[in-house]
Amino acid sequence: KVLKVWDNVIPREEQRAALHEYASKSGLEHKCFSRPIAHDADGSNIERTLDAILSEIENGSGDDGNSIDSNQYVEYWTRQEWRHIEAHADVDENLSKEMDRNAPNDDEGGSLQSKYSTTYRSRYGHRYPLYGHVLYLQVGTDVKGPTCVFPGRSSGGDLSRRAIHDEQKEGEECSSDTNDTNNEVQLITVPAVAGRLLRFDGRDVHAVPRPADLWMLPFVRGAAEYEPEEVWGRSVILFNVWPAGEEPPLGVSLDMTESDSSTSSHTFCNSFPNWSEVEVAQKSSPSSPLDSESNQSVKVWLLGNERRRDHSLRTVPLLAPAEGGRDVVREALAEESKVTELMLRQQ
Repeated sequence: KVLKVWDNVIPREEQRAALHEYASKSGLEHKCFSRPIAHDADGSNIERTLDAILSEIENGSGDDGNSIDSNQYVEYWTRQEWRHIEAHADVDENLSKEMDRNAPNDDEGGSLQSKYSTTYRSRYGHRYPLYGHVLYLQVGTDVKGPTCVFPGRSSGGDLSRRAIHDEQKEGEECSSDTNDTNNEVQLITVPAVAGRLLRFDGRDVHAVPRPADLWMLPFVRGAAEYEPEEVWGRSVILFNVWPAGEEPPLGVSLDMTESDSSTSSHTFCNSFPNWSEVEVAQKSSPSSPLDSESNQSVKVWLLGNERRRDHSLRTVPLLAPAEGGRDVVREALAEESKVTELMLRQQ
């Protein structure tokens, strides 16, 4: 599951504005619907747009050839402000909270693995979606709020050890890999651009720092501004895909619609051939010399309790790239449209 970014997915400003207005009324509550949606079935403008986008990806081979059943549950929620979102991977939130309360034993964990064979990861004790997405609708003039994705990392704790998505078999003990010479941590920064779609592995840790260079600041002064919207707004629809062969996320309201594999999508989003895939650029180092190692700290803030973080502390200390240091990190986080790959380093 490779991270993908496309522009020109929702090309018309009036369509994005209509989705923004609907999203503003929808609020932060998580909702869920089953897809594909039939032509004559009920469904909100947001749901039909998300269904259309996923259909275009499937029909246009935007899924890298992965054979994923188009019968899916789609969990979605919206946000209209540029807020600091700490690093986390999306999980079945209510199931995880239930597990926090009940502290499942090994037998119960095995039962969850059997029940959610595609999405549950016993070594983390969480259930993850297949894919995560961010659909950017409107972006204020002063917003520097990229979505920052750490591919191959399922928890905050993973930032301090080797990526394990595909390297470690389920059930193997986790180690700190102190003898592993590759201590790099891949970070991809995706600037918020109206009409853009980000798609990534549903297990990937991601974040939105505010201010953009928060991870390199000793402290932040003052309160963040959220108005006026045309300056500080960051309107997005966030949505996760879950397999229909399993139950939808626990406790999320499910809108059951009739399925129809021939659903037309072109009135809700651009056709896939007209999407513009955005290449991931490697950040080149500036001509200025690298500062001393002591000044290269990149402190990533983590979301959730200790079990969710998979780490005892609220932050994970990393180091800036060996070439370019903090300068290239700041430049990537301040980009207006260019998607950038950085290689941070474990301490």
